[in-house]
Amino acid sequence: MIDEYCWMLHRDNSCKVYKRKSDKGTFERSRNLSITDAILQAKTIEFAELFEEKRFVCSNGWLDRFKKRHNIRRDKVVGEAASVCSFDINHWMENAWPDIIRNYDENNIFNADETGLFGKLTPNQTLKFKEEKCVGGKLSKVRTTILVCANMNGSEEQKLTVIGKSQKPRCFKNVKELSLDYKSNKKAWMTSDLFQKYLGQWDKELAKKKRKIVLLIDNYTAHIEPSNFQWIKVVFLSPNTTSVLQPMDQGVIRSLKCRYRKQLILRILECYDINKDCGIYLLDAVVLLEKSWRLVRESTIRNCFNLVGLTKTQQRGG
Repeated sequence: MIDEYCWMLHRDNSCKVYKRKSDKGTFERSRNLSITDAILQAKTIEFAELFEEKRFVCSNGWLDRFKKRHNIRRDKVVGEAASVCSFDINHWMENAWPDIIRNYDENNIFNADETGLFGKLTPNQTLKFKEEKCVGGKLSKVRTTILVCANMNGSEEQKLTVIGKSQKPRCFKNVKELSLDYKSNKKAWMTSDLFQKYLGQWDKELAKKKRKIVLLIDNYTAHIEPSNFQWIKVVFLSPNTTSVLQPMDQGVIRSLKCRYRKQLILRILECYDINKDCGIYLLDAVVLLEKSWRLVRESTIRNCFNLVGLTKTQQRGG
């Protein structure tokens, strides 16, 4: 792979690196191989031996300068988009999507997805002086599941549903009403029963308005197709394509979590200023989460739908 797409040492100048003309100035990764410094160094040494460059030393300093000259940066491999079959995506876009956009307005097309949140997890990095030791306690592993749902044009954000382990958290004792829906089970996961109740309640609200919507969801086992709902039509995305076709995964959930972390930091600073112990309880996390969801912009949601091609005017090309 690197023989075809990587760099080659020039025979007459061991300090200069040339690229093949077929690369067109780009550094490509073939077959989803993660290219590390060690791999690049090993291949460079192989080229040096091939061209009999005995004086060449592939040191860390040379590697750093090499990456700087050619604008190579380290990045994290994220998502599952590389494993998605383009045929499945195009088939869904050509067969399922046209019927949806023909029969429903943008404000009646919704997408929902679950995500995990470690709501009590405080930052594990800090600024310190050079001589100062950086130690801390155990990090919280308390996880909750959040159901995030919004419509296509970003004008309507459904109330968040938070799923925890405790059926009756102590911090909820004197709270008359929560700003979001709280459910519970032993594993703090979405189940088919919880999902059906969620859709059932939503269907009753829609019946009062005589409003029909379509809900795009993935093929998670808890997402079973309802048979007795009159106002909600559930459409499943193609299997193994949600990392590409799911709008919530394209930046909406990330925006929500980033805003939550910012609110969490502000809460920590507030407690620090008044010399108060900053214990983050489930109720605190719920309040910060609801506020963070309100801060997610309509344009962010709309752009995430646009990114996957789910618009009236734009469709994903083959």
